[in-house]
Amino acid sequence: MSSQKIGSREEKKAKLKIIGDQLGQYTQEGELYEKLSDSKVFCYSCGHRCRIADGLAGVCKVRFNQGGKLYVPWGYVAGLQCDPIEKKPFFHAMPGTDALSFGMLGCDLHCDYCFTGETIIVTNQGVKTFQEIFSTAEKVSKMPNVEIAYPTNLQAISQSGKLQQVRGVFKHPYKDELVKITPYYLPELSCTFDHRVYATTSLNEPPRLIKAGELTLRHYLTIPRNYEFSSQEIINVGEILGKHQITYKVSWDLSMEEREAIIMTKLNGETSGQIGGRLGKDPSYIRQVRSKINRGMGENTRTACFMVESEKIRFPNEHKPGIPITLPLDINLAKLLGYYCAEGSITTNKDRPNSYTVNFSFSHKETELANEVIKLLETCFGVKGQLVKRTTTLAVAVGKASLGLLFKALMGEQAEFKCVPKPILNAPKQIIEVFLNAYIEGGGHKYSNGKASVTTISKEFAYGVAWLVLKLGYLPSISCKTFEKAHIIEGRLVNRATQYTIVWYETKVVRKLIETEFYYLVPIKAISLQEFEGDVYNMEVEEEHNYLAGFFLVSNCQNWITSQVLRDPNAIAPARKISSEQMLEIAEKENASTITSTYNEPLITSEWAISIFKKAKEKGFLTSYVSNGNGTPEVLDYLRPWVDLYKVDLKSFRDKHYRELGGLLSNVLETIKGLKARGFWLEIVTLVIPDFNDSLEELKEMAEFLVSVDPFIPWHLTAFHSDYKMMDRDNTNIATLLKAAEMGREVGLKYVYIGNAAGRVGGWENTWCHNCGELLIERYAYHIKQVNLKAGCCPKCKTEIPGRWSSPRFKLDYQIDKNHGHIHRFGF
Repeated sequence: MSSQKIGSREEKKAKLKIIGDQLGQYTQEGELYEKLSDSKVFCYSCGHRCRIADGLAGVCKVRFNQGGKLYVPWGYVAGLQCDPIEKKPFFHAMPGTDALSFGMLGCDLHCDYCFTGETIIVTNQGVKTFQEIFSTAEKVSKMPNVEIAYPTNLQAISQSGKLQQVRGVFKHPYKDELVKITPYYLPELSCTFDHRVYATTSLNEPPRLIKAGELTLRHYLTIPRNYEFSSQEIINVGEILGKHQITYKVSWDLSMEEREAIIMTKLNGETSGQIGGRLGKDPSYIRQVRSKINRGMGENTRTACFMVESEKIRFPNEHKPGIPITLPLDINLAKLLGYYCAEGSITTNKDRPNSYTVNFSFSHKETELANEVIKLLETCFGVKGQLVKRTTTLAVAVGKASLGLLFKALMGEQAEFKCVPKPILNAPKQIIEVFLNAYIEGGGHKYSNGKASVTTISKEFAYGVAWLVLKLGYLPSISCKTFEKAHIIEGRLVNRATQYTIVWYETKVVRKLIETEFYYLVPIKAISLQEFEGDVYNMEVEEEHNYLAGFFLVSNCQNWITSQVLRDPNAIAPARKISSEQMLEIAEKENASTITSTYNEPLITSEWAISIFKKAKEKGFLTSYVSNGNGTPEVLDYLRPWVDLYKVDLKSFRDKHYRELGGLLSNVLETIKGLKARGFWLEIVTLVIPDFNDSLEELKEMAEFLVSVDPFIPWHLTAFHSDYKMMDRDNTNIATLLKAAEMGREVGLKYVYIGNAAGRVGGWENTWCHNCGELLIERYAYHIKQVNLKAGCCPKCKTEIPGRWSSPRFKLDYQIDKNHGHIHRFGF
């Protein structure tokens, strides 16, 4: 290993110096700390209870010691949104009202989970390398030790097979060893030791995140199997060629000297008739020439974009008719594009730089295929291809500038620059199949055993074909063969480019990989270390927080943008400077009942939250925390006068799991008991995750603990979805949730709910009277269908229902609009 390590104390102090300098306007001295000797401070805002030396930050990275004082975030929001209060979730507080939620920052400053620049990423714009994505971004921010690129309209394929927006791509220098992973069938990956990839060692174990440095030859890498296809694509020719201009010669009946003389003689008082008589031209022609010169059109060449005529476009000096300004990507066009990718090219005449010719080259035996291309050119573009017999080939040629420029933009002009057309990448399944079959017919092979094989000298095209094959449900194999630069072929010295061969099987064959319903599990052939010095890359992807690198599922650089917004005013999600008064104005405008601190862990920004809550309570708002529950007695005492509602995530009842997450189970349990003892309205959420906390034994222990604190605590059992935040587990089985809910009720909890499974869990979304069983609140996900509470009591048996059913801004009673399903609230 290199002696240079990232993350030294000196480096951390340098980074914190940057933070301190750049966050000055967004910080204030905190209250939840004590001063210690040697300029250290003791922070007790959360259960980590950090002792922080001068110039360093706590675990949260946003509470830092500067000069023996603890500075905390203040005066901004990184996220601000109005949601149904049920989404928090609070089911026993102000049903049907909205909560204005705000979030701050709180994650690591620097991400060292990175890949090398040549790593390929599957996107909506094709299979691109990190270097390509970064270098083509229109906006790049530069900060100490890192650059952030913000690609326009770039989406990455994630684990669910959907496209998710790329928020930013990060590049920073790195000097150390990398892990080089060589899988079967696909090219190797090189990444830092800590970069997490999805892998498993067994068919019976779902893929989970594993650090690259911990992989072994027993592991299988993960490739998702199921992908989304779009509806029919429309190729907007005008948009594709909109920025292209051509320079062409202009024919004049007069020389440049004669044209200049027209202007001079006019200035000397000669009429158009006199000038025309001397030059032998009609006076009206002289006036036209003079007008064009005055408008800057008197040169021998002009530069212009295309012109539109009857929904067709063509360039100046190009013969009519033009080509359609928009084209549906149908079967015929997909087939033509496939033939071009296999056999097509664009040529120009050096003496006529705008004379683009589209060529298709076939063998003399492929007359039928050549005639098919001629037919498709007529059908798709209304142009006539010419059959040209050459010495070694049978060609189809079309001299059409607009068509040549379109094909060049979509697919490249020569074999080494070919790429899969972007519209094909996002096309319906049938269109992709037609394109691939046409390409194979023109330049590949299909065998009787279901094997398909194509070879190309374009790396971009090779990976594009592999991606299409994967979308269609087949695992591709990619190999490359490099030749000597100079090679003798048929007695001629030629340069031979690297060849890429893609192979796949459309029938079942014996291979080393494992196929499950959702994944291909690809074995690892070799793992090695390599010294590296240069730039490494990663990116942040919305929603699912993962992407395909080299077709393998890997971890996203989650929350990087959020961690950088205060250090980069050009970040995608910039911090919004805001006062507590401004936030309350927004809450009043949105007619919210509650102000909520959430998104990050609110405990680490408590001073700012309380400054808002103090004013909020003066205006009659309820206030709430959505927290992981890693609190301290000191912070709970600090919050109690100003916080009404408190939601805690009880993630597990095993200390081992909490330690994996960076906390202690005992802290969370003590926080839950402390919240109840201090009189907060408390609701508990447990995200039930397969193979993590879904055993009935563990869930029963949670329920028994909650009963011991207060049987009236609402317990939300939430279904985990693998297409949401974590991708290393299957979806939660509904039957598991139902059993857990029934068990919770049996051990004594009065209010148990099942979430994230709208319409599939019977009455477990609803609130029922714990005394007589009367339906009190009917829900469908976050939608309130009816509320039958009367002054916070059951209308049937008059039992008081625990909760917070009113505030100074809202009366107790609710009424449902039967026509629209909305709640009308009275008494503002």
